Order: sequence, then structure tokens, then C-alpha cells
Amino acid sequence: MRVLSFSSCFPSSVDAFSGVFVLRRLRALAELVPLEVVHPIAHFPGYQGGTRRPPCDVEQIEGLTVHHRLFLYIPMILKSLDGYLYARGIESWFAKYLTSHEQPDLLDAHFMWPDGVGVSRLARRFHYPFVVTLRGTINPRLRKHLMRPQMAGALRAADAVISVSRAMADIAVALGARREKVHVIPNGVDTSLFRPVPREEARRLLALPSDVPLVVTVANMLPAKGHHDLLEAAAALPADVHLVFVGPAPNAAYLARLKAIVAQRGLTRRVHFMGKRSQQEVAACLNAADVHVLASYSEGCPNVVLESLACGTPVVGTTVGGIPDIVTTGRNGLLVPPGNPSALTGALRAALARQWSRKDLRQTVAHRSWKAVAEEVLAVFNTAARASQTERQQPHAERPTSRPPPTP
Repeated sequence: MRVLSFSSCFPSSVDAFSGVFVLRRLRALAELVPLEVVHPIAHFPGYQGGTRRPPCDVEQIEGLTVHHRLFLYIPMILKSLDGYLYARGIESWFAKYLTSHEQPDLLDAHFMWPDGVGVSRLARRFHYPFVVTLRGTINPRLRKHLMRPQMAGALRAADAVISVSRAMADIAVALGARREKVHVIPNGVDTSLFRPVPREEARRLLALPSDVPLVVTVANMLPAKGHHDLLEAAAALPADVHLVFVGPAPNAAYLARLKAIVAQRGLTRRVHFMGKRSQQEVAACLNAADVHVLASYSEGCPNVVLESLACGTPVVGTTVGGIPDIVTTGRNGLLVPPGNPSALTGALRAALARQWSRKDLRQTVAHRSWKAVAEEVLAVFNTAARASQTERQQPHAERPTSRPPPTP
């Protein structure tokens, strides 16, 4: 089995943080089979926004060969064309790649839009089996009447669909994917990096107060993450509870709104904005916390929940996406409905009052190593490739039979 993976969200020499969770899975998978990565980069001449272009077309990222390829897109308008432009932008390069490299047995797309739609076009054009992994959330795009049928078509055409949450798996089936081809494989966690260390040590490293209850949230500073609800909830907590926000702020207006709430609620001395941090610093933040909270309105399979539990820190989360797949109320955290600050306050009070066993919390995710995830993914790939080969060997099959069967 030789795999060619596609992800428009992936680290590079100019952005080490983008799509780290995709990198982690592919690194683990590359320990099992030969694998290279295609990183399509949306590009519009003269436009300064979007993903920065790396200086080289091919880079080695943590031992993986990564091909950075530009594809044309039109900023802010005609987004329904992104899947088509994605495939057109890569098509000629892919044809040349096939003549100069060992041919892959399977194409592996990460994210439904635009990657899943774009790779489905490449798979059809070049007669390759493909698997798409559903990540993040696809709900907003389902409301776009020109995007929905494209996603549905790609899901029906896929030889297998991997979803990082049960919620998105159900959506895939509702859109037409065959239930037997849909597999739920949550993300993994690096248990060597995310492991328990003494809270006092972590707080000292981060210059955080050592003698107060500490609630930490790790997420982008965006409205969908529910930070405004968290601040309202924090205002109703005891006056000694401190709240730490960790994550980049791509939306300056929203950050200003949060800071205004902090001032209005008299929380200035109790709220700390730490900004974007490295993975090592995130691990320290999670260890510093008495409770980690994620107040999101939508999620895929948030790695930070797994990382928090691997550090032995309980989680208060909302009942969205893959969070309920990981957090069981009373076992390793508490769940609340999204958009409900009063429920959030109650859950945080309860979580802070309880004595949790850090060892037991870590044990709830110990089985989710990236190696274990890679083995599950490879089993899906092998089944999909064999089924595709069988289809090609049937009379009147659409796919040609000239390609050799997948290597084990």
C-alpha cells in the first residue's frame, strides 16, 4: 500500500501550526506504509490574505515529503467553485507526478471542502480509489445550495469515508454515503508530550498564580468557540477563580468584544489572555489548569480535549461534534449544551469542587495513541483499495483494470 495524502490545512516552513493534527496522523501512518503529502494552497494574484506560500515547492516536514501546490481561488466570492479549481490547479502536476514517482494505491483527502470534493475529481479523472476524512465541521457549507450536492457526490463516490466524530458520520450517511463505508476514527494524542506534570511546576513556568483555582480554555479566539459565554459564566463563579485564554486571535473585533466584557464584568484581574502558544506551552497550560473548558458551538474532534485528559485535567465541554465521543459526564468531565452560560457556570463549579484522579483521567484516553489511530486508518485503506480493485475487475466496470493491485 502506497498512499498520497491531500490536505489544504498542513504545516510548512512558514506556518508550523496549521493542521498539526493532520501531520500527526500522517507521520504515524508513514511508519506503516510509504506516504507523501500534497499541500494545496489557495492563491489569488495580488491577494495578501490566505495561506502563505513556502519558499520551496517540496519540503521535508518531520520526515514527510510535502509537495506545496498552488490552486486558483477567488477570495470571498464564488466559493462553490473551490473544489473544481482545486482539482484543475493540481491536475497537470499530478499527471507529471505519476510519470516520475511510484504510483500510489490510494488517494487520501483530509477535510470535505475543498479537499474531498477536489480529490474526488482527481480520483475519477485518473481512476484511483480515494478515501476522505471528515474534519472540523461541514454544517455551514451544507446550507450552501451549490456546495451541498458537490459534497454529497464526493461522499457517494468515495471508496471509504472516515469521520473523526459520530455526529459527522451521521451527516455523511444522510448525504448519501453508504453506512458500511463510513468509519468513525477519532483523532489521537501524543501521550509523550501531553502527560501529567505537577500543577505548581506548570504554573511557575507560565508565571500564573499558584494559589487560586484556574480554568483554562485552548481555542482560537472566534465566536464559534463560545468565549463570550465562558466570560459570562466566569462572572458568576467565586471571585478567586481565574480564567486563562490560550490561542491566536484571527478576529480582532471579537477579541475587542471579549475584552469589553472583561471590563464590564469587573474581571480584569481574573482573566489572562496568553495568545498563540507552542505545543509544549499548550501542554504546560493544560497541566496548570484545575479544569479545562471548551464552550464551542461546533467542533469536529477537538484534539485539545484528548490532550487535556492525557495531562490528567478534567474537561467541561459542550455537547457538539466529537466532544461527547470523548467526554463522559462524571467519568472524565462534564457536558453542557452550547450557548448556555448558566449551565456552564454550574458545571465549572462542580468540576472545581471535585477531587479528580489525574491517573484515572489519563487512562480514559491512553488507548488513543497516534500509532493506534494509524493502524485503524490503514485497515480502512486496505479494505477500500481491495474493494476498488474488485470493482475494476468486474465486467463493464467504469475503472480500468490495467493498474496493478495494491501492495500489502
